[in-house]
Amino acid sequence: MKRLSAVLVLATLALAACSASTPIAPEETTPSSSWTPLPTRSASTGSDIDWENRAVFRQGLIQGEQAVLDDLPGATVYHIDLEIADDFLTLSGREEARYTNQEDAALDEVYFRLFPNLAGGAASVSGVKVDGEDVEPVYELENSAVRVPLPDPLDPGEQITIQMNFTVEVPTEMGGNYGLFGYFDEVLVLDEFYPVIPVYDEEGWNVEVPPPTGDVTHFDASFYLLRVTAPAELTVVASGVEVGRELENGKQTLTFAAGPARDFYLAASDQYVTVSETVGETTVNSHTFAERRDGAELALQFAVDALESYNDRFGVYPYTEFDVVSTPMRALGIEYPGLTGISLDLFDPNAEILGLPSPIILESAVAHEVAHQWFYNVVGNDQVDEPWLDEAVVQYVVKLYYLDTDGAGAAQGYRDSWVGRWDRVDMAETPIGLPVGAYEDGQYGAIVYGRGPLFVETLAEEMGQATFDEFLRDYYQTYQWGIGTGEAFKELAERHCQCDLTPLFEEWVYER
Repeated sequence: MKRLSAVLVLATLALAACSASTPIAPEETTPSSSWTPLPTRSASTGSDIDWENRAVFRQGLIQGEQAVLDDLPGATVYHIDLEIADDFLTLSGREEARYTNQEDAALDEVYFRLFPNLAGGAASVSGVKVDGEDVEPVYELENSAVRVPLPDPLDPGEQITIQMNFTVEVPTEMGGNYGLFGYFDEVLVLDEFYPVIPVYDEEGWNVEVPPPTGDVTHFDASFYLLRVTAPAELTVVASGVEVGRELENGKQTLTFAAGPARDFYLAASDQYVTVSETVGETTVNSHTFAERRDGAELALQFAVDALESYNDRFGVYPYTEFDVVSTPMRALGIEYPGLTGISLDLFDPNAEILGLPSPIILESAVAHEVAHQWFYNVVGNDQVDEPWLDEAVVQYVVKLYYLDTDGAGAAQGYRDSWVGRWDRVDMAETPIGLPVGAYEDGQYGAIVYGRGPLFVETLAEEMGQATFDEFLRDYYQTYQWGIGTGEAFKELAERHCQCDLTPLFEEWVYER
């Protein structure tokens, strides 16, 4: 279909950004003792879990992607029990993580992030055990990280099971992280709500306090089996696919399996209605309030078109489900594995957002966040230190979406929005490859989202469009479920073009 955006310059883009806030000291509390553990897991040591049996995750992967279940032997596996209180303001959880040291050196500790302490909530852990042995966790970095000391060094290739209880207080006022975590306007949004292990690389553990703009996530692809108990009237939208459902005494207990996945997200409301469509082996769902069903239909069509475009260009979307869920937030959109959150305001087709009809902004937001399924989730990157690798690339990719769906005029209009962004800082030749925290005075959005895709476009012109298209598809497939870096991106591009791209990268990406 032809869209309103086909002849308009898009002045803004969906920003997947997070913000730090004043942390709240952790409190030691324990989840309900009446819970029973997930099937095949042990409540004491986890020793009877068949951690290598990944059959439960097969349902969430298309046929062509199921071989990956055998290809990531060292990926972390999380088993999480989560209980949502009736008032939605308290989460109680129990987590077991099977962690493998995939590094070259022995590890003396393992870190977990506690992002609710930076997002207006409060998270704490208790009852921490390593292979059944009690250990004392240490809170660090404004309580946004907890260090779990290991009783014995973990040598390369060795595995451990780490258990803990966790509790989370859910805010009702939007704090840090652009309002991506909390209970607002009858919607529960749970961004980074559980203790999660960050990437360990040549820098060590990636556990810095994130800057007030940009994304906070930098995780390895992992497997998640999560069971959530919540009021029965809630529609629960989560990463992965639902593999179990029980109803009893006004409560529902749902089990979700997700993986490989960069992290896990959950949103819930008793106001949601859902519309659906199928793309190949993937069911696409769009969720919003009943009075905004027309907006849900639009978002569904945009998501379907985006999946079809990116499937053809990079490789088929790996999961059997994709969800678009409308949530209150201060950003326009945010990416998660297998789904995207989009601002609830954009689902009103008659609204005006940022001076434009809301369907125009809705389309750009959905197309942007869908592209992150390829560049952020399947191909990971350090979103704190090298944000251009997903954001600038995704901005460029969205221009391809407009080219595929609406033609050259729409693509040019979208490209003009990059120039408009960059112009906010007077076309400053600030490198696009800096860490998020290095940008000041509104530079992050202008440089990474504006100048960044202009660099990718210039790179395509330097390499030749056909060669660049082949390279970008190869980059996606080469680093599938791994971590891409700027250096790896450049080296692979040079192999494709058989040329030296150093001068171009020095001009656009690196500090000189």
